[in-house]
Formats: sequence, structure tokens, C-alpha cells
Amino acid sequence: MPEGEGEINGAFGPACVRLDTGGKREVVWIQRLCPTRGRVMNVPATKGRRFGEIVVHDGEPTGERTYNGQSVAVFDELLLFEASSLPTLHVTVNAADASDVDALVASFFAHDFGAEPASSFHMLCACCSEGRVDWNKAGAPTHGGSQTVWLAAPETEARQLLDTWAAGGERGWNGLELFG
Repeated sequence: MPEGEGEINGAFGPACVRLDTGGKREVVWIQRLCPTRGRVMNVPATKGRRFGEIVVHDGEPTGERTYNGQSVAVFDELLLFEASSLPTLHVTVNAADASDVDALVASFFAHDFGAEPASSFHMLCACCSEGRVDWNKAGAPTHGGSQTVWLAAPETEARQLLDTWAAGGERGWNGLELFG
């Protein structure tokens, strides 16, 4: 723990939090800021939470995820601590292959925004979600073709990044809309 008084804003590593927004549950990755708070690092596909928000989570894990050999706990969200100003948008993208979609995601993260392709989502039943889930990047790769991508960025910047990305090859986008 860092010395001093006040709010702790450390780097306590990754974890997962099970968000509960109006009865819809979704597990997202967080960067832990202290033992009970974390910043949401995914773009949630359910309404009610946003990329970059800080949530308070329970101290007792209710599941486990492994990613490339590293085990992390899944905690249940208790409450929203700090809202994000970034809106959630969704867009349909068309890409020749997975590397094109990966390039789009990387361009958003390079600007401190978020992007989450539909092909990166994994639907699990409640029982499995509360257990141990082994996941590795090779197990469910992003794919090319046409798909929805959730974005966390101001609309103007999102359009600029999408246009720049589309100019880089056999890529296109349409239907950018506010989500929620």
C-alpha cells in the first residue's frame, strides 16, 4: 500500500468485475486502483456502465479467469464510484481480416479510448460465469468480415479514427450510433 492519506490510486494489477446493470450481468476486465476499486477497461455491451468508469467491488471473489496462464479473481460490483464522460457508440465495420479489426481496436486504445468487437465477446451461463474460465487469445480470435464494434469515444473523434482506419486498406464502416 502506498504511504499517505486519502484516496489510493495505485497499480494493483488486473481483475474482473461482474457488472449488474438493471438485471443484466456482464463480466469486464478492470485495472485495480486499490483493493476494492477498479477502472473498467472493456467497453461494456450492456447499458448502464461505460469504459473508463471506476467501480467499487466486493472483496470476496465469485469466480476466476485465467488469461495466458495468469489467474485473476472475478468480483461482484457494489456501486459506481466515478462515472466516465466517454459515451458508448456502436458501429458496423467491414474488414478483410482479423488484423484489420485489431488495428482499429489499437487505434482507439492509442488515444485512450476503447473499442470492443463483437467477436471478442463470450456468452456464458451464470453457473459457468461464477466458476473458473480459462481464456487465451488464441482460443477466440477476433475475426474479419462484417461485425458490430462497441466504441468509447466522443463521436467526432470516433468518426475521425474510423475514417483514418478505413483509408488503410479493404476496410469500411457505417451506422455509427449512440448506444444507450
